[in-house]
Amino acid sequence: MAPIQEKRKYVRVQPLENEPVAIHLMGTALLDVLTASDISMGGIGIIAPNHFDEWDMHETVEILVALPGDLEDFLARGVIRQVGKKSKESGVYGVQFTEIGTKGKQDLQVYINRMIRQGREVK
Repeated sequence: MAPIQEKRKYVRVQPLENEPVAIHLMGTALLDVLTASDISMGGIGIIAPNHFDEWDMHETVEILVALPGDLEDFLARGVIRQVGKKSKESGVYGVQFTEIGTKGKQDLQVYINRMIRQGREVK
């Protein structure tokens, strides 16, 4: 039986280790700055410490996404669509974007295009 192919609407890219995409949570008392495991025009994978139990499936969240380099930070709203397996150190939350401003979308597309040129597309 052939493996099931995931059909994604958007190209996902993985940030460079030395230039992470930082995530600042809005409206929580959490002091940690989290990082993205991957990002696309449709959503973001957020790496969180294993003790992080602030979010639940289908919850609406607001985050500040800090892109590296010359690109501007942007606010985004999204919905938790996936809670990945947690290890002793961390877990991954999948957030589907529901709202991003025009400038944020433009800068995010520039960032994604840069990462594709560097071979960072997630297959």
